[in-house]
Amino acid sequence: ARLLVLRSARAAAAAARPEGGMAGVGGAAFGPSALGTKPHWDAAYERELRFFQDTGDAGEIWFGEESMVRVIRWLEKQKVSHDSPVLDIGTGNGVLLVELVGILQSLCSSSSVRCGCF
Repeated sequence: ARLLVLRSARAAAAAARPEGGMAGVGGAAFGPSALGTKPHWDAAYERELRFFQDTGDAGEIWFGEESMVRVIRWLEKQKVSHDSPVLDIGTGNGVLLVELVGILQSLCSSSSVRCGCF
C-alpha cells in the first residue's frame, strides 16, 4: 500500500522554501509569530480536545466542508486502497480523518470490502 500524505497548500509551500517560513505579499517573509510555535499549537489542540471531551462536538472544519468533500472525492476517484496508510499534516483538527474512518467503517459493515483495521 502506498502512503497518502495530506497536507495543506500552505504547509507544502512553506516546506518548499529554503528558510521554511511563510511568505507574505510580494514574497517577503513574515516575521516570527506565536502561530509558528509549538506551545501555541499545543495549547490550541488542548483546548480543542477539552471542548470535544466536554461536548462531543469536533469543532470547526478548518478549511470548510466543501474542501473536505473534494479530498474525499479525489481519494475515491484515485481508487485508493482501503488499507492505505494516511499521514495528515497541517490540514486542520482531524475532522477529515474522522470522516474517512466513518466512511471505511460504513463500507466494512455494509459490503464485502475487507477491512482488517476495524
